[in-house]
Amino acid sequence: MQINNSRVRLPGGFNMPPFGIHQYLALMIVAVALWAIGSVWLGLQGASQWVGSWQQQIALHVYVDTDRQIDLEGLEQELAIISGVGLVQKVSKDDTLEWMRKWLGDTGMDAKMLSATLPVTFVVTLNQQRGEFSLPDLRDTVGRFSASLNEDELQLVKVHDVLERVNTLVWFATVLLGIAMALIVSNTLRMILLARMDEVRLMRLLGAKEWFVRMPFILEGLALGAGAGGLAWLMLWPLVLGVQGWLATAHVDVQIWGMFFPLLLGGGLVGGLGSVVATAKLDTAGVEA
Repeated sequence: MQINNSRVRLPGGFNMPPFGIHQYLALMIVAVALWAIGSVWLGLQGASQWVGSWQQQIALHVYVDTDRQIDLEGLEQELAIISGVGLVQKVSKDDTLEWMRKWLGDTGMDAKMLSATLPVTFVVTLNQQRGEFSLPDLRDTVGRFSASLNEDELQLVKVHDVLERVNTLVWFATVLLGIAMALIVSNTLRMILLARMDEVRLMRLLGAKEWFVRMPFILEGLALGAGAGGLAWLMLWPLVLGVQGWLATAHVDVQIWGMFFPLLLGGGLVGGLGSVVATAKLDTAGVEA
């Protein structure tokens, strides 16, 4: 199958180089790479929503049965000196009673009687920067005082830590893929530039400035990258619609519209960078020797 080359005319006397099979292939490769990056970032967005407010402040609840004879002040002090623990706060009976009244509403149940049966609760706030042994030390301290730790919250802490590491890795992978995409665009435009060597040399001999010769290729790189970003955004829709049911069950609402401008600008950035690299060595004769 042969794709006809088409030349786009621009204001100011610029003519963009004709789009051929090489540009379309580069467009698809960059679009797939941007789609992969966008999919990962959407996944991180959904995971962050699932973890919820723990991204800003991590808190664990420690419970002590009311029928146990435990040194509550000693437990509070031991929890406070653990490395990585920022604040330890005991939930008072009045706060518990108020919460029970709001929760029960007008059901007719005796909130005061129910609150009296609840365990003593400590809210342990963890710092964002904590040591490797913070959680094991916390678990050991709770065990020594015959108290109990909310295991579901402990699992969320582990998920939070994993997300922090994954976020760093995704940024690293995004930068690497951005460089790779810029090289793909650069090689594609370099081939087009070499194919038009005689035309470029003639323009330079007739007095055309270097920026005038380079500008059409730079604009082509920007258009190619931005077009790939828009195509990648469109390719995200089937993915999001396919998992819409699961997202609704998990109470996660990913903002796919929020990915449009990052993908568009990111694609334009790598396309522009690639075109600048491809046309960086024009000399007075037209192109580098």
